[in-house]
Amino acid sequence: MTRFTDVIRGWFGWCPMDTAGRQEPAKSIAGEPHDRDTAGAGPVERRTALFLYLTLAVVGLSWITGIVALPYLPEIIPVHWNIYGEPDGFAGRLAGTFGLPAIMTLVALLLVVLPRFERMREQFEESRDIYTMVVFAAMCLLLGIHITALLSSAGLDLPVAVAFPVLLGFFFIVIGSLMPSIRRNTTVGFRLPWTVRDDTVWRRTHEHGGPVFVIAGILIILASTAAGAAAMPVAFGIIVIACVYITVWSYRLARAGTTEAAE
Repeated sequence: MTRFTDVIRGWFGWCPMDTAGRQEPAKSIAGEPHDRDTAGAGPVERRTALFLYLTLAVVGLSWITGIVALPYLPEIIPVHWNIYGEPDGFAGRLAGTFGLPAIMTLVALLLVVLPRFERMREQFEESRDIYTMVVFAAMCLLLGIHITALLSSAGLDLPVAVAFPVLLGFFFIVIGSLMPSIRRNTTVGFRLPWTVRDDTVWRRTHEHGGPVFVIAGILIILASTAAGAAAMPVAFGIIVIACVYITVWSYRLARAGTTEAAE
């Protein structure tokens, strides 16, 4: 499983064993760090900028998709589906088409601003590129849901009950592969009280929990294609089991460390 997650992370532009992008800046002869303007942005900064631009592109694409689809949509379209993939909420064509792109725009702005309130700023900066990748993955998930909803509203016979969980499964595979690389912070990751307090517990929880999320994502995809209309309840069940397992495993790890320290 470690090899599998390494391959996934490799697709995102860096080697899992490469720590050059997270080392201290190179120093000049006088012992002072080189100025950023002369040394240039490091790998973390470059990846952060790249995935920020990609995130903006995905948000823009959601608006473009809506504009292209608008002439093919009826006056009233579904905007919400129940847990079995049956539409139970409707809106006018304009509101239904551009509602999700508007939400994506607001969420993207919120997620970009959120790190400004990070209490562990130094540790977070070492993982800012990972955070930006998680934001990008979340926007891709919403874009996939948006496109699926528009195609279904346009009259295509799409199994929405299966498509949404499958998209969710791919999302879990991506974020699971990123989890082991996240440094301790209070913004993204398995932010439990005992993980935020201890670097070792944080690191081991994410090294263990990341592959668990990858496995959960694979199971969601496989189970959803077989479960049909019950795909969403099955997906939620897998997610709950994975989250509870990681929480209990991490808590026991933290308790074991506390007991050893007391002895």
